[in-house]
Amino acid sequence: MHRPLHDRATGVVRQTRESVHGTTPHTALRHPRTAMAIRAAVAATLAWLLAQRLPGGDQYAFYAPFGAVVTTYSAVVRSTTETLRAVAAIMLGAAVGLVAHTLIPWTAAAVATAVAVGVVVSGLPALGSHRTYVPVAAVFLLLIGQGQALDYAVAYAGLFLLGALVTIVLNAAFPTLPLPQAESALHDLREEAAVHLRHMGRLLRDVDGDGRTGSDDAGGDGAGDGDPAPPRERLTSRLAHARDAVDDLTEAARGNRRARRERRTVERIRADFRALERVVLLVDDLHDLSEDAPWQTRVSGVTPELRRPMGDAVDALAAAITTVGLADTEPGQRRAVDDAVRDLATALVHYERTTGPGPQGLVVATVVTTLRRTLSALTPADRMDLSPSPLPADGEAHDGEAHAADGAIPTSEAADDAAPAGRRPPGP
Repeated sequence: MHRPLHDRATGVVRQTRESVHGTTPHTALRHPRTAMAIRAAVAATLAWLLAQRLPGGDQYAFYAPFGAVVTTYSAVVRSTTETLRAVAAIMLGAAVGLVAHTLIPWTAAAVATAVAVGVVVSGLPALGSHRTYVPVAAVFLLLIGQGQALDYAVAYAGLFLLGALVTIVLNAAFPTLPLPQAESALHDLREEAAVHLRHMGRLLRDVDGDGRTGSDDAGGDGAGDGDPAPPRERLTSRLAHARDAVDDLTEAARGNRRARRERRTVERIRADFRALERVVLLVDDLHDLSEDAPWQTRVSGVTPELRRPMGDAVDALAAAITTVGLADTEPGQRRAVDDAVRDLATALVHYERTTGPGPQGLVVATVVTTLRRTLSALTPADRMDLSPSPLPADGEAHDGEAHAADGAIPTSEAADDAAPAGRRPPGP
């Protein structure tokens, strides 16, 4: 099976799995949304029962479960914050309604004034998504609390707060921590980034005698067998989904007693996402180099002796992205990528010694730098020393095998000495 077909089939299976995620009893019970639904139902019921036992609370008892449901969130801190905002909005609305009720004897005029003032007051940023409660509470007070405006305001805000407090207590007692969802989103992002890199690696290696790709003959953007490129929108979508999942995890971990036991896992997931986010940006850079023509030279127009090692380096990076984590203790795939990029830099030195500096060398040097930056984003400084320069040290083209054998990495000073004059950093 061609790899692109495999990639598309894998994507369809993944999307299907995601669309039915949570439909089986096992996954449904483990999903954070299920836990949140159960907590909301229990909180609303308890709030209703408590409100009915309060003196005079039976008349407006329905506001208690209303408050419990409205302030139900997956994170303890979020529930607390939204409760404060909602109660503040209700109290502001009640105040607006009381003033309108006192100063304007005509109900219709009082309602119009309260709504207008309430909408203005609801623009306060601190109220967040609960800003609409300001005019609503004002109207409720004028129309439902006629003759008992102050008692109604106290009952509305107090019972709403009671329900919200029940929700907060349940959230604190039975917190959720969406670790599996964040891990799954990162896995999908890794796989999608690898799909794009493998496709670009195939494009770079699929070279005929005159430097054209099979896709040039087919008139498409695919590899030599004419398969289309994976859509960049899918990579963007995976990145957005992973960002949302990690944000949800970060928010849920605040004030969460379960998060104390999983602190290292949460920190690792956040660090992995930051690294993958940078990787995706650099994958976009590689896409742009493939589609644009910097220095009037497309990557597809680079000589085959440079394109083949470029393809090998991109393939090595694709393999590293799917297996490398920031918590790894061994260089592993990172060393393979570093060696592949160093081979590409060596090939560039050979090429420019023969032809001299030119646009093709600039394009390849840009690719080398982009690959190094991508690998650096996946590599903590204490794990391994990466080759520090886009170009290898002088003489490395002749003794690269010795470097590979003893693990030596060229110094930045030697690499600078080897750089062509057009790209050599200025000296002191």
